[in-house]
Amino acid sequence: MIPRRLYLYIVGAASLGMLVTGLANLGATTLDLLLRPGAIASTYRDAYAGYGAVTLVGLPVWAIHWGIAQRLAGRHADDRASAIRRLYVYLAMGALLATAAFFARGFLGDLIGTLGGQRLDGAGLLRSAWITLLLLAFWVYYVRIAAADRAAVGETGASASLRRWYAYGLLLFGLAFLLIGARNLLQEIWVLVVQPGQTVALGGSLGSALATMLTGLVVFSFHTGWTSRGPIAADDRRSTLRAVAGFLALAVSVALTLVGASQLLYYVLARALGVQHPGGVSTGLLVALAGPASTLPVFGLTWIWQRRQLAQDAGQAEAARQAAVRQLYTHLVSFLSVAAMAIGAAGLLWTLSDQVLNLLLGRPAAEWRDHASLFITLALVGTPMWLSHWRAAPDPRERFTLSRRLYLYGALLGSVLAILISAATLVYRLLGVLLATTGADSGAAVVDIGRAASVVIVAAVLGLYHWRIVRADGAARPAAAAQPIAQLEQFSLQIRGASEAEIRRALGGLPDGSSYSLERR
Repeated sequence: MIPRRLYLYIVGAASLGMLVTGLANLGATTLDLLLRPGAIASTYRDAYAGYGAVTLVGLPVWAIHWGIAQRLAGRHADDRASAIRRLYVYLAMGALLATAAFFARGFLGDLIGTLGGQRLDGAGLLRSAWITLLLLAFWVYYVRIAAADRAAVGETGASASLRRWYAYGLLLFGLAFLLIGARNLLQEIWVLVVQPGQTVALGGSLGSALATMLTGLVVFSFHTGWTSRGPIAADDRRSTLRAVAGFLALAVSVALTLVGASQLLYYVLARALGVQHPGGVSTGLLVALAGPASTLPVFGLTWIWQRRQLAQDAGQAEAARQAAVRQLYTHLVSFLSVAAMAIGAAGLLWTLSDQVLNLLLGRPAAEWRDHASLFITLALVGTPMWLSHWRAAPDPRERFTLSRRLYLYGALLGSVLAILISAATLVYRLLGVLLATTGADSGAAVVDIGRAASVVIVAAVLGLYHWRIVRADGAARPAAAAQPIAQLEQFSLQIRGASEAEIRRALGGLPDGSSYSLERR
């Protein structure tokens, strides 16, 4: 049965891809021919021949194999409930909708640009619309197939997991489109506002950002509503994949929020120190602030929303899971913030070391204010976040959680790897100075030693701190309760129909310390 299903659905997937590709390009070629009559006719003939062949081969192969699969599913519940069938259906749904989203984004971008006064490209607009509608038609068909299968035989085990992979994968896909589009839209609006003389136009990057946001909103809203209603919502509430998708969105939101806040503060601090072009930006400060000022509200609000969503899911599931969600969130933020704090501290020491050593060696020192602004910013953002989330001695119930151990050993791993790499550089340069190797007398080796030592110092301090926390957690772990020694008992057993060797083999699994004796009768 399994080989037959594999054959049917693998051939079905390949022929479906051929069919959709052929139909999409045949329609696009026809639209080009109708709306661009001045093009070279031989080009269209070649396109019709190629895509026509793909369609004429893919259509009957897909129809035959999918028809056989449908008949078998109608006759046998096992075929209809097969995980292989669900894999084919949900994989087709995901590929079709993701591809349709890209073409829909292009269609909306061209349409918005046309409304904003750009030259109308009728062929391109209709081509994107045709491909989008074709892909959505096939997607709707498979959505109905999945719903019918679910209603007929249910969806548990691997089949339910495959549905979750599709649902939460597309949910994250739509969320990424939505947030990136919203961020780019805010950035474009910011630039238009702060640059005098600019006129607001819906074309170009502004239209592309709006199209991206709208496309993501539709995909995200559909899958959010689909997974939040009826039996699917009740089934998925305790799902690990749902929690993983939420934590992935949360982790990205936290990271980008910290990056946006750091970049925003960095630009302001660098200009306060007299740096005209912080980070090498060639535009004015207000224009440079557009990126981080747009990132911060979009991903900051997503951070808050995702945290509440995870807490709500956990609260409706069970108290233990709710506590685990809170702990994982706390340690995730702690890890990201301690990384920002460590980079800021090491970079600041690095910058100061460069200045001092170059001054002592009589070498020209590079500009320090720009780098110092960046690293001070990272330290200023990371330190309060870490202090507000990290607890060295928490409640005993939280002290031995998996998320805390992941944080501690992740911080230890980062510290040790930084020490290994930087210490190797330090020793290499130090040996070069002692052995008078080529270039060791130029002063660059001494500067490199100072840089490596800066990283080693910060990594060693953080590594030692977290190692002490690991030791303290180990010392605080309660000792395992001593198991009471069972009272020794004696048994009398009679066995018939077995040889002595067979009896001894059977009794060989008795626990250590036990004994037996055989008496032949």
